Amino acid sequence: MGDAWFTDVADELARCLVDARHCAETGERLLESTEPGAQRKALLDALIAPIAVSRVLIELIDYPPQLALAATRLLADTADEGALTLESLDGVDTAAAIGALRHVVSSARALLDAAR
Repeated sequence: MGDAWFTDVADELARCLVDARHCAETGERLLESTEPGAQRKALLDALIAPIAVSRVLIELIDYPPQLALAATRLLADTADEGALTLESLDGVDTAAAIGALRHVVSSARALLDAAR
C-alpha cells in the first residue's frame, strides 16, 4: 500500500490544521461574546465560512487530495475575506480573530504551495 497523499506535505498540513482549529475557536469566542444586532450579523457574515471549513478540514484528510486541497483553498479565500471585513468594523475588538484568520490564510497557502 502506498503512502498517504499528505506524506510529502505533512508539516504544512499539520500547521494548517492547528491554525484552522485556532481560527475556528477564536471566531466562535468572538461570536459568543457579541450581543445580537448589526455588529454580530457582520461578524457572523465574516466568520461563518472560515469557521465551518476549519471545522471540517480534518475530516477530509482521508478523502482524495483534490477534495482536501479544494477545502484548503476555500479556507484561505474565506479567511482572507473575513479578515478584511473584520478590519473594517468599528466598536468590536476583532484583533484576535483577525490574527487567527491571517495565520490560517498563511498556513493554508503554504500547504497549497507545497502540494503543487
